[in-house]
Amino acid sequence: MNAVKIVKIVVPEIIQHGVQDAVVLDCDYTYGNNTSGLVVKWFFKNKARPVYQWIVSQKPQDMGILRGRVDLTYRASNDPLKMHRALRIVKPNTDISGDYTCVVSTFMEEDSRTKQMIVFVPETNFRLIQNKSDDDTVNVICAADGAFPAPNLTLATPERRLDGVSHELKLVNGRYSAVASVTLLDADLPSPAEFICTLRIPSAKYAVRKEAIYYPGPISTTPEMPTAADMQLAAAVGSKGEKYLTSIRVSIN
Repeated sequence: MNAVKIVKIVVPEIIQHGVQDAVVLDCDYTYGNNTSGLVVKWFFKNKARPVYQWIVSQKPQDMGILRGRVDLTYRASNDPLKMHRALRIVKPNTDISGDYTCVVSTFMEEDSRTKQMIVFVPETNFRLIQNKSDDDTVNVICAADGAFPAPNLTLATPERRLDGVSHELKLVNGRYSAVASVTLLDADLPSPAEFICTLRIPSAKYAVRKEAIYYPGPISTTPEMPTAADMQLAAAVGSKGEKYLTSIRVSIN
């Protein structure tokens, strides 16, 4: 038997940014009698050039986006023909989310396997605002900052998902800010009405939600002062008066 064959590739599907100091991507393989020219390469996002290369009997090299970010002393095995097959990436950040391909080859044979890893960041400043633009309508605004990958926001009542919701998504310094908003007529709402905003990052299998109670009626003030960010958000959707209510954050697991 002269063929090399990858028997297992271990790439964490989802990791949360900042939770662990390093992550190991492993690529185990079998080999035959002829191991001349045995090389292990890792590629990122199907790029033409590898981000890691280990030629047996030489020192491993990190390149491209992973230059300076791989622990080159890490050993996955004591077998001298498998020793540096794995990637130990230090301080993984969101920019290394994507497909990883391990290629093991000799002068005669080659095998490859690919798996995806997502480095995700939960949202910050997740808020649900109900904002009176006049006595007869309410603007329901859900917003979140600092998430990665891009989050999906949905607005609903306990009975149904709300129609006519507008969405905005911005990428700022590698993190996403999202806004979902809709204007509703008080006459169409029960009293009190409940609104639910759900934030999902599907690729990270992550979801949280906020809930708030709204009482239809004329514009009024509340003792709770809106934050500067809330005021900016309200101004962005053209509101005139405020009716801010306390929201509840609920994790969905």
